[in-house]
Amino acid sequence: MCYLLLGYNLFSSGTGHMETTVNTLSNLKVLVADDHFLIRQFVRNTLKESKIEEVQTASDGNEAIELIRQAHQDGAAYDLVFLDWNMPTLSGFEVLTYFRAKSEHALTAFVMLTAESEQKNIMKAIKAGATSYIIKPISPADLTKKLYEINEWIKRKRSASSSFA
Repeated sequence: MCYLLLGYNLFSSGTGHMETTVNTLSNLKVLVADDHFLIRQFVRNTLKESKIEEVQTASDGNEAIELIRQAHQDGAAYDLVFLDWNMPTLSGFEVLTYFRAKSEHALTAFVMLTAESEQKNIMKAIKAGATSYIIKPISPADLTKKLYEINEWIKRKRSASSSFA
């Protein structure tokens, strides 16, 4: 099961040609934070099949926070951050709430990619500002589909942001 936490399905909107989307996807900078090595590798490999080359990984919440902070300081913020709910040191939910409280990360998509499937936790993540919530296990095809939906969210957010600038 996977949920897109937006009011409608972006993928079915019919906007854009697949090749254009892949080119846009290839420009994304992504962080995958999960304490399980095999999950990090699965997501990394799926992203690379979608032509996303700039993928970094973190094995716990503290490492994720440090990588996100450093990337922002370097002027190369992540476009997309996948977070597992249950990680050592800090949970993915704690990482999500930490960065959603900071306006400079409003254009970053934070996606919960987790086995945590209780409805109360899904709603908690939505209220905290998760862009999407994906319940593991997920197939490469479904993850790729979600990636296109999330990319559309990123493009709309940035377009709206630039029109206010």
